[in-house]
Amino acid sequence: KNNKENEFKKLYVHFDQIQLPYLYFLPDVSKTNDISLKAIIAVSSKSSITSRLSQFLDELLRPIIQRAIEPTAFINGTDFLQKLNVYVNNKKNDFNSKTIGSPKGLLLSETLYHIYAFHWQKLLLEKLSLETQFFGRCQNQICFTWNRSTNELHEILQTFGREHSNIEFDMKIDSSVQFLDVHVSNYHGTLFTRVYHDSNSQKYTLPYVVGNSKRAHSHWLRSALIRAVRYCTSVYDFNQERFYLQATCLVNGYSLEFVDHRIHHFFTYFDATSLLSVSNQDEYDKLHRRLMTYIGEQKEYHLKNKELEKNNQLIRLNYLHEFGVKHEFNKQLKEILSKNLVDKNAPFIKQQLMINLSTIHQYSLNSLLSQQKPSHPLFNKEKMFF
Repeated sequence: KNNKENEFKKLYVHFDQIQLPYLYFLPDVSKTNDISLKAIIAVSSKSSITSRLSQFLDELLRPIIQRAIEPTAFINGTDFLQKLNVYVNNKKNDFNSKTIGSPKGLLLSETLYHIYAFHWQKLLLEKLSLETQFFGRCQNQICFTWNRSTNELHEILQTFGREHSNIEFDMKIDSSVQFLDVHVSNYHGTLFTRVYHDSNSQKYTLPYVVGNSKRAHSHWLRSALIRAVRYCTSVYDFNQERFYLQATCLVNGYSLEFVDHRIHHFFTYFDATSLLSVSNQDEYDKLHRRLMTYIGEQKEYHLKNKELEKNNQLIRLNYLHEFGVKHEFNKQLKEILSKNLVDKNAPFIKQQLMINLSTIHQYSLNSLLSQQKPSHPLFNKEKMFF
């Protein structure tokens, strides 16, 4: 009975809180010499009439399909390179990539898309007989290695295309290819990778942010440097990408002091300051290996937080902050919240909450008042003001 009541609460919709989703039309420049508009539906997790049903089905189906696609799924370019390096340690082949178009959707749509893609992916693997080859997919892009003739591959894919006419694909076969945002090349049996910049995209642009752009772009620069180290196997390619990132900040109005401070902090944090003055490949290889190893720690941290959020044991809060020391304030605020934010009806293990605090800067009253309150069952109870 309790299980049924819990499932009912998950699916119950408060009609007075329902809002229509926003519809955006964004340009799609993924195809060469062709620009089209793509409809993007932005649905709030709290306001959509189907959000609770979508979340319930997604929680039910995602773990099943995740286990099935995990061996051949790429999360991003870094995950792709990590798995490719593991494979290359044992075999050396040419690298081939194929792109297949498919629309993006909402939360549940992503899981349904993986189910659909897994079906034809399995059929394709059977056709190609790639049991001992490198094969993986990220969204609508596939990358795999091939040891037989190019003509044979073309014939297999043409036959597959005729049998599945609803699937359109473009194929590129070469010893150098671009997959996601990675350039991969096989030079005389040695694997080289670096960051790939699409020629159709405008160069030297910073991501658009709302609020404290200086802080957001500082985080972007640090993340871009980490990505550069992970992607670039050569210290020369890394330095070229570093210069590109520095130039991007300078072109967009940031001072040389702003850029140099963050570049120096990056190398100091990862104990690689010698690379600021000398391009030593051996020292760079140590930094490259360290940041590739760091991926596993990030995954564990992410999965732990996802599990805590699923069990309503993690609360994310933010508060306005202009200046001053935050450490002592954060410590006292966490103690107060931990004592008072307790669900007495929940089991003891679920009463142990983890609270993540962060600061924000508000530059207008409109942005302050339009902010939603934190999403957690404890804040949705009556007489709870937050």
